[in-house]
Amino acid sequence: MIDRLSKVRLFVDKKITVDLDISLTIGQAKYLFKVMRLKVGQFLLVIDGKTGEYLAEIIEKKDKTGKIRICSKTKSLIFPPDLWLLFSPLKKTKTDFIIEKATELGVKRVLPIITSRTISKRIRTNRFRTIMVESLEQCGGTYLPKIDEPINLRDLISTWPQERHLIFCDENLVGESALGSFDQLKGKKCAGILIGPEGGFSKDEGLLIRGNKLTTSVTLGPRILRAETAAISAISIWKSVNEQY
Repeated sequence: MIDRLSKVRLFVDKKITVDLDISLTIGQAKYLFKVMRLKVGQFLLVIDGKTGEYLAEIIEKKDKTGKIRICSKTKSLIFPPDLWLLFSPLKKTKTDFIIEKATELGVKRVLPIITSRTISKRIRTNRFRTIMVESLEQCGGTYLPKIDEPINLRDLISTWPQERHLIFCDENLVGESALGSFDQLKGKKCAGILIGPEGGFSKDEGLLIRGNKLTTSVTLGPRILRAETAAISAISIWKSVNEQY
């Protein structure tokens, strides 16, 4: 039953159960019928970001809508590691890149942080969620990360949860070994990675971050990376150190 056409994956914003009939939105119908050219009787994969992945059959097709029926569950929900990404929003395309890749790599939560050097302060979390959904459809994942409303850096530090390690990607440590730096985080699976804005954190902000007793400063290697590169590198290195423990 699962053929080439059923490799199309569609996100629906409701909890899915087997035998459930789901009416398509205008956007979903356009994607399935005009872009992917699917027809009644053909199959696709459906995810809700909460319960797993399902095989669905198209049972109705109209000009601007349609209906699918959930046939069976194909994959259970796969939770990502308990890792948060905290980053200062950049220009639009760079921020979109971070959101997309963080979803692909598998983080549990994304928190936009406002700092003194944050470039973009017009932050639309609904758009971020749309990017996450599109990324999840493409990458084969089943869990949709949570996206928070923006929070000021000082407020973040003052309310930081006591059970969670804060991983500070510190430009002052450039030149040291990245893997060696992250080795101190082995087994610390409840964590948040903090990436600074373009131009880095101010001196006072750096002192504030390092002053948090749960902060561990790390380096990403011998070069100063762009913020979007740093975010992806940090997630990848942390996962390589921790996913075997």
